[in-house]
Amino acid sequence: MSKRSEQQHDEILEKLNQLLEQNKILAQQNAQKDDEIALLKEQNNYLMQKLFGSKKETIMDPDQGSLFDDQLFSQPEQTGEQSDEEVIIEKHSRRKKRKGLKEHQLKNLPTVDHIHEVDSCTCPNCQKSMKEISTSLVRQEVRFIPARMENHRHFQKTYACSNCEKTGTHTPFVKSEVPKLPLNNTAASASLIAETMYQKFEQKVPAYRQEAHWALLGYSIPRHNMTNWHIKCSEYYFEDLVSEMKNELLRSEVLHADETTFKVLADKDRQKSYMWLFSAGKYAEKPIHIYRLGPSRGAEVPKAFLEGYQGYLHSDGFSAYNKLEGITSVACLAHIRRYFYDARPKEYRPDSPAHQGVVLCNELFALDKKFADLSAKERYYLRLKVLKPKLEHFFDWCESLSVLGKTKLGTAISYALKQKERMMNVLKDGRLVLSNNLAERGIKTLVIGRKNYLFSASFKGAQSNATILSLVETAKANGLHPRKYLEYLLTHLPNRKNTPLEAYLPWTPKVQLECSI
Repeated sequence: MSKRSEQQHDEILEKLNQLLEQNKILAQQNAQKDDEIALLKEQNNYLMQKLFGSKKETIMDPDQGSLFDDQLFSQPEQTGEQSDEEVIIEKHSRRKKRKGLKEHQLKNLPTVDHIHEVDSCTCPNCQKSMKEISTSLVRQEVRFIPARMENHRHFQKTYACSNCEKTGTHTPFVKSEVPKLPLNNTAASASLIAETMYQKFEQKVPAYRQEAHWALLGYSIPRHNMTNWHIKCSEYYFEDLVSEMKNELLRSEVLHADETTFKVLADKDRQKSYMWLFSAGKYAEKPIHIYRLGPSRGAEVPKAFLEGYQGYLHSDGFSAYNKLEGITSVACLAHIRRYFYDARPKEYRPDSPAHQGVVLCNELFALDKKFADLSAKERYYLRLKVLKPKLEHFFDWCESLSVLGKTKLGTAISYALKQKERMMNVLKDGRLVLSNNLAERGIKTLVIGRKNYLFSASFKGAQSNATILSLVETAKANGLHPRKYLEYLLTHLPNRKNTPLEAYLPWTPKVQLECSI
């Protein structure tokens, strides 16, 4: 081969290598673009699901619907009054009506009997008077008695000694005692103020809608008056009571915590504040829920609230909860499951890792549910024996997967592995639970209300919201009717003399007797 031929050959080889290198780069770029497209499709499917899909975290598979035990997340709670008997009608099932259900629903209502007489008891044949032989119940109906406003006037009697008056000595006067109203310079009674609180914090009716409601009943209440009532009653009576509840809460060895945003218009420096919730554990003797307004989402809020606390704290994966000294942090399996659920492909694929992650989490929940009625000690030992290997298997499975970190599945795996140590802490005490749903439900009631009343105009208003909501949710958790409890407090606390404040806590015998549902 000549020198020129060799040179041409080398040039061709060099160009060929350049082309191969360019092809390699283009292939890498194409692969990167494919990954980006797949990620964008995944994000689009996720957002479409969130906007228009089902809100329930269930997996619908017509062929294998029972495989994943998703009834843990889809079925309504059983009250014990429903019948389990089902009748299959074509392609759907319908529950039989429970016998005696109407009587069960009516038994607690006041009863008014209506006896219907005939206009004439004359026999149509002989024209003689007819005698009654029976009275039978034809139907029962539930009537709604609309609320009404009443003006209750209180007169005070004054007494003087007629004998002292006759003798010309100093005549003493004695006046009858008139119970105090919750607030001065207003005609609002304890029942009226309690009802405005009940409507806002339990029924989620904002002040402007209440304003129209009260006007229709014949007594106009401006919305700023209602807000002022709530603030003043919180400052005068409720805050000290909630402080007592907090002291009791911090004696619990198991707590739950969560937080959400809360807008305060007066806070011009920050776009949003945060409402925090701290709750006693599922197996606590005294259920307590305390809401606390915080200036930020930083760790300083739970640090200040939980100062000196040394127990267990259930929470989601938010890093602020991991910065609390002396507290054993416990993760939430429901949050881990949610990440895998959100990572599911659009089309049903039982072999996908996301589906498998949901299945494994479901199995853990179903297994632990079997221990629910056991004592804390029994639950502790059974979890070590049965649940611990399942948890370890789940995290080993997560570690075995190799996926892109930016994908939903990659995020789910990464989140699960970060929570491993905190999740394994659930094995340390039988009173712990697998999820933080207790606090999640408590936050949800605030979020639902926030959708209606949107914000607080001032910090005092926001703080009163937290205080009153603490009383309402704690009352419900202790089997009290929240309106009855608020009215009880607003009736007795303004007239309290030597009775200790602890006597008005929701679990005390007298409060239970007076305010139970």
